[in-house]
Amino acid sequence: MQFQFRKLFAAGTAAVMLLSGMTFFQTTASAEGTMTADDITENMTIGWNIGNSLDSTGYSGETSWGNPRVTQELIDTVKAKGFNTIRVPTTWYQNVTTTTDENGKPVYTISEQWLQRVKEVVDYAYNQDMYVILNLHHEEWINRSDFPTAYEEMSERLKQMWVQIATYFKDYDQHLIFEGMNEPRQTGASYEWQGNAECYEVVNKLDNDFVETVRSIDSPYQNTRLLMIPSYAASAYASSYSALDVPDDDYVAVSLHAYTPYAFAMGDGDHTTFSGNYQSDLDTLFSDIRYYFTDKDIPVVLGEFSASNFNNTAARCDWATYYLTWTKKLGIPCVLWDNNAITNPTSASEAHGYVDRSNNTWYEASEPVVDAMMTVMQDNSIVWGSESHLPTWKHADINSGDNIYENASGLVLDASDGNGGNCTPGLNITAEQISENREIAIRYTGGAAPILALCNDSWGNWTEINAYDIDEEAGIAYYSHEAITKAWGSDLSTAAHLFARAGVNMTIYQISSIAAAELVTDPDVPEKPDQHLPGDVNLDNEVTVVDVVLLQKYLLGEVTLTKEAYDCADVNTDEAVNGLDLSRLRQMSLENA
Repeated sequence: MQFQFRKLFAAGTAAVMLLSGMTFFQTTASAEGTMTADDITENMTIGWNIGNSLDSTGYSGETSWGNPRVTQELIDTVKAKGFNTIRVPTTWYQNVTTTTDENGKPVYTISEQWLQRVKEVVDYAYNQDMYVILNLHHEEWINRSDFPTAYEEMSERLKQMWVQIATYFKDYDQHLIFEGMNEPRQTGASYEWQGNAECYEVVNKLDNDFVETVRSIDSPYQNTRLLMIPSYAASAYASSYSALDVPDDDYVAVSLHAYTPYAFAMGDGDHTTFSGNYQSDLDTLFSDIRYYFTDKDIPVVLGEFSASNFNNTAARCDWATYYLTWTKKLGIPCVLWDNNAITNPTSASEAHGYVDRSNNTWYEASEPVVDAMMTVMQDNSIVWGSESHLPTWKHADINSGDNIYENASGLVLDASDGNGGNCTPGLNITAEQISENREIAIRYTGGAAPILALCNDSWGNWTEINAYDIDEEAGIAYYSHEAITKAWGSDLSTAAHLFARAGVNMTIYQISSIAAAELVTDPDVPEKPDQHLPGDVNLDNEVTVVDVVLLQKYLLGEVTLTKEAYDCADVNTDEAVNGLDLSRLRQMSLENA
């Protein structure tokens, strides 16, 4: 990310003229530089949700769902455990008064008392240098049955809400993060949690409204506050978030929720062990997120994740270790959902209690799970963001192996057709075609890669595998032996039939078994330097008069610098940027002229 300024003097003559009249200030700059979005997400590390408190709906406000009022002591307990981010899910509509203006248009005004209470809770964490995520949560005017056709109404209200919230918190620095919506969706529909094209379009427009509104509010952090935008329903499935339009803004992060694998975390699967099948589900989840977002340098925040307590602490510890290892390598901060329910007799899938809020201690069944997470975060051998970009693979030609299926005109698949129209016919395969030295390649067109599926000779044990690599230009997705065995099991002799299933509408042209890919390494590519030159304020790997001009503008308060640029501006390495650095930088630029 580059520093921000309105105009840079590129002409050497103009810069020299400015230098001649410079005043060298002895005042130390007040800020240590502006964090990039990557700085923020890395510093967030791991977070915790105050679930079922300020987001509660009911006449009793934040205690309506049975939890006590949030206190400083609660946040202190969470911080002491190692969490560095607090998400404050907040429902606003019950504290909004609706009137009309002179033109008869609705005006939505947030209660000052509610704003003060939200601020009080935010400050519990913010004043301890923790990161805080503030959002619109259970808003009934967003999650509604007429979602696809209600954009105009939702847009106006969303913008009015964020004008008030962003203005109220305008002086909070980059530790405060805004999240536009929680899980926007069409309620009551058969596709409520998957969405469709019409719903995706509405979410994209609302996300854009949110970003433009916050960026319009006058604030020292107007352009550098991190903003989180959800996919439809904050879905972590590529079939939904592949339709997400991420605004061209360096400080926008994608917000996803992933209670994954669902069968283990909340569903009716086996909860006693965290098996290889479950690991495969997480491999698919995070491989897709890497492909669509982190490989393209789009920040991601997993705003909610958890595994319900099914009296399976050991298995949940294994889940937490595998989950956090993946996200740490991808450079994704995760925020643990906690609703303070260690058991839930009416809904076993909703036992997400970690801190007992009656006494601010950790539940015995959940504390080891949190400790497993912290072990990963403190493990220096697992490097933050080390695998955020895709490796490069050299694949064999799709026509070089065994052709399992080919249709020159293409087989059109309808993702919504659950009666067989969403996948190819069952295709016979052999163990050799999916053996260790082979991989499956599928040529297709569509918004997302097809899902590979296997079943046995009785058409049972349906098992799905996602692509580990995609050649977008050629329209070919690849599925590895490793991913197949992790999902199916090591005995591939029992796999008899293969399918390509559509997560989104697509056309399938060819399916082949080809030689396994080779990982490409290029020893001739120079490593990126750890840091820029001292004095290189504009990070162009040169120290010139342009850096002098930029530093003076920073000391005058006319521009902001990233943390990296600030460190380069500290020429005399005294951990302060002031007139001494400017004087030395002037000398350096003249020496290099």
